[in-house]
Amino acid sequence: MKDNLIFYPIFLNVILVFILYTKNTLDNRKAVKYKSLEMSYFKIYSGKVPEHIAVSRQTLKNQFELPILFYFLVSIILYVEQVFFLDLFFAWLFVISRYLHAYIRLSSNKIKYRSVSFQIGFYTLLLWYLKFIYNIFMA
Repeated sequence: MKDNLIFYPIFLNVILVFILYTKNTLDNRKAVKYKSLEMSYFKIYSGKVPEHIAVSRQTLKNQFELPILFYFLVSIILYVEQVFFLDLFFAWLFVISRYLHAYIRLSSNKIKYRSVSFQIGFYTLLLWYLKFIYNIFMA
């Protein structure tokens, strides 16, 4: 299997981060322009903030939590040159769960559905780590 196939889900996840940065910036500019957000908010990100701004910011912050473990695992897998089909499956499933989580949070923000999408990503990553550890120490 070509190891470089693992880069496709990585790049797609990076694109999600850039999309969310862009959305967050545009939302902030609009809120400041229409005076629903004070510029002073950006000094320490504290104070009264419209809900949609808080949601947008939190969605972006989420991309630097669980996905860090994703990037780390992919880096290790590439380093040891152990990219298998199951790794690609886990990578794509994780990235799809991140897109789904971001979409739910930025649209309906229903915790029930958002929680499910988060859990899919979390357990995908957990199983992937367990598989990797097994392959390294037991194979």
